[in-house]
Amino acid sequence: MRAALSLKASNGSAPNAENNKQAAKNAPVAGKLTRQIGTSNLRREVISIREADRKPLIEFNSKENFEVFEDPDPVTDVVTHIDNDENDADAIVFTTENVGVQDNNLINDLERKMEEKSHAEQLKIQFVQTRDNNDSFSRLSEPPSEMMSVSTGYDDDDFDKASVASSIFTTTVRASFSSIRVDSEPTVNLKRELVIRKKAEKDARDEAMFSSDEYFPDIIKYMMHRQLKTRPAPNYFTRQTQVNEEMRTILIDWFNDVVKEYNMKQETFHLACNLVDRVLSFLNVDKIQFQLVGTTSLMIAAKYEEIFPPEIQEFSIITDNTYGIEEILRMERFLLAKFDFVVGLPTAAWFGACFGKRMRFTHKMTKTMRYLVDLSLVDVHFLRYRPSDIAAAAACFANVQLGKEAWPKEIIEDTGIDTDDFVDVLKDLHHMYITASTSDYKSIFNKYCETDEKEVALVSAPTDKFRELFPTIFGAPRKIASK
Repeated sequence: MRAALSLKASNGSAPNAENNKQAAKNAPVAGKLTRQIGTSNLRREVISIREADRKPLIEFNSKENFEVFEDPDPVTDVVTHIDNDENDADAIVFTTENVGVQDNNLINDLERKMEEKSHAEQLKIQFVQTRDNNDSFSRLSEPPSEMMSVSTGYDDDDFDKASVASSIFTTTVRASFSSIRVDSEPTVNLKRELVIRKKAEKDARDEAMFSSDEYFPDIIKYMMHRQLKTRPAPNYFTRQTQVNEEMRTILIDWFNDVVKEYNMKQETFHLACNLVDRVLSFLNVDKIQFQLVGTTSLMIAAKYEEIFPPEIQEFSIITDNTYGIEEILRMERFLLAKFDFVVGLPTAAWFGACFGKRMRFTHKMTKTMRYLVDLSLVDVHFLRYRPSDIAAAAACFANVQLGKEAWPKEIIEDTGIDTDDFVDVLKDLHHMYITASTSDYKSIFNKYCETDEKEVALVSAPTDKFRELFPTIFGAPRKIASK
């Protein structure tokens, strides 16, 4: 049997659909008659049997400009009417079950190619139309209200309504999302609001954690044990051949300026210094690479502590482009491998915040304590003290300066730290506090002279009170000569 299959674009007229339907009812039935529920707009025609002894041959006569729309769920039993003459009374009706699998594959491939071509043309049209309207929308604008229509141009009242809903007929499609402008980076105000909210949430969590009698003993016990695990060697400069103590002091002073410029946290500052000291403890660093080690350590600390750390380009810029991005990334991989990715460690800043919240420090007392633990970073000799002892000495200094009990008994019971454990640290911090204003590197001193920091660096040291409390360390109190 020789048959010809003609692919034609539907003219969309309802009377033709009715005539085809009536012709199908009057025609002799050669197989099972089923209803087509798919979205293919192939014009249904009738195959006329020319010669029964020949093998079926299907010829595809397609036009270049026609559209094919396919169902999401393909229909396996679809009635296909094919005829060469609409008035031919000898036409028969058959189902697609009679067509071979190879023929169906050819039809599907043809439909798929035409659908891809039509879809590409639609996207091109949508892009041109929406580009003209982009300027009228804000950065976070809604999609434009204009609607675009895609129609198969075929109508049949007897078709299932569910098929109509699946875009058999006219389907409205919103304009392309290319008209929506969304910033890839959060705005400055959004970042600021998010940082403020996160900081408030963190402060609330810390307050609840440090004030909890149930959890605080276990937390402080674990952190006291953890601080001893990876402490830097206090005498590592005896093994360094090109880096000296003054170079380290310059680097720490520069760290403070960078942290202040990018509004990073104090914990980031202390963690970066700790990473540098750990590197110098097991590596002989070249003089040329010392700033690269410091910059990379600061970037690692910022990634670990900050909500929005500076971009890597910024770390190259702060070195006046002395080191490129590739060099910083290469050094980052090297250092993290040497650290075995153990980065987060308790620092003096963490213990200071812990003791301050436990003892209900005022805002000014907190600033004084923060100033003292920052000063301890400048002098490399403070590496011989544990971070918890440095923080305890700073908290004791703040208590004495504002006329409170130096080290309450409750905090001794909670932490296990007595005044005898940090009295030597307290003496060294007192000396740093007095000489900070005359030092060659006054970045930390100048920072805490500002009004935002309550000008705590300008307050006189409570030397006489220390002499009364610790006469063996600070000397006997001075006697006022009588007249």
